[in-house]
Amino acid sequence: MPFEYDEKWNKDGEVDVLHWTQAVEKLVNDGKLELSGTELDYTVTYHDPCHLGRYNDEYEAPRDLIRATGCKLEEMPRNRSNSFCCGGGGGGLWMDFDEEPKPSEERLREALEDTDAGPNIEKFVVACPMCMTMYEDGRKTGDFEDDIEIVDIAELIVEAIGKEERADLEIVAN
Repeated sequence: MPFEYDEKWNKDGEVDVLHWTQAVEKLVNDGKLELSGTELDYTVTYHDPCHLGRYNDEYEAPRDLIRATGCKLEEMPRNRSNSFCCGGGGGGLWMDFDEEPKPSEERLREALEDTDAGPNIEKFVVACPMCMTMYEDGRKTGDFEDDIEIVDIAELIVEAIGKEERADLEIVAN
């Protein structure tokens, strides 16, 4: 029995559909979510996920949030619409790659060798759970465990919020 459905959800754009980074960016810009802006002192790079970037043309909200936490953002050589896939799309998450290096290993090597900050990159920031899985795997299989940490933008935001709250508590306590 074929499934027939000819209604289009959100056909006329009655509802704004946002990625969570866009929604949180709006909260930060409207002053409803305060991030320290100077507390996190990490040198990071950011990987543009395929669906957020190339498919939905959103590149700036994640970068704006990273900067709002106080991190120094160093761009990958291949970024925005020219980003390099993590290798997890199209079922790649469940496949074993025969190619060497794996796409995730190559991307981490690129972060540590081909960005302007090179080996000073401390964190490889992602905005996609599939990318997180792929790069954590590449970090282990590519022997990058001592060189770089894989984090989601949300982790940076939580850390920035936590530092600000601690600073406020110290001021009140004194």
